[in-house]
Amino acid sequence: MPNIKSAKKRVDVSEKSKLVNKAYKSELATALKKFNAAASAQDKDLVKKLYPETVAIIDESVSRGVIHKNKADRKKADVSSKFIAVQTAKKKKAEPKEEKVEEAKVEEVKVEEKPKRASKPKAAAEEKPKKTAKAKAEKVESAETEAKPKRAKKTEKAEK
Repeated sequence: MPNIKSAKKRVDVSEKSKLVNKAYKSELATALKKFNAAASAQDKDLVKKLYPETVAIIDESVSRGVIHKNKADRKKADVSSKFIAVQTAKKKKAEPKEEKVEEAKVEEVKVEEKPKRASKPKAAAEEKPKKTAKAKAEKVESAETEAKPKRAKKTEKAEK
């Protein structure tokens, strides 16, 4: 809790504005829910009536600072696309529901074997001997012996 008098007033004001903004947001949400329910029910008359009201509430929310302008644009675009979809939708005639039950024929499915990949010629595989631990060790030793004379040459140059 603040100690300064102006800070205390500020807390009271912010709480009041929070409640007011909450009420406006609730009003907006209710309007959107009503419109969406009418749109999903394909009720052209109700949608035609609710569309301008919903757009007006969205615009009021922006002017009051309850929602951002971009969010309002998204909401209006969503509402207008639903409005257009309902207005252009054709009414479906009530067709009697006749369910035809067809017997499902179970057919045996033959599993076709995939052709095997052509393997490498054996001769090519035999040319490359597999490296064993012994061969690797010999390779490391030969590399070390070659490296030592080079170091020696560098030290000889340094001594001259």
